[in-house]
Amino acid sequence: MLVSTEAMKVETAIHAEENGTIAEVLVKAGDQIDAKDLLVTIAAGSA
Repeated sequence: MLVSTEAMKVETAIHAEENGTIAEVLVKAGDQIDAKDLLVTIAAGSA
């Protein structure tokens, strides 16, 4: 699991589509996000 989000008491797990290392986290706990928002960037192939 890469990220876990919560909306209206429903938790949703988000999984990475490729291996790698998180390069940057673009949101913080408590931020409101939309469906297409970029949450993290991944340095591909670094895992």
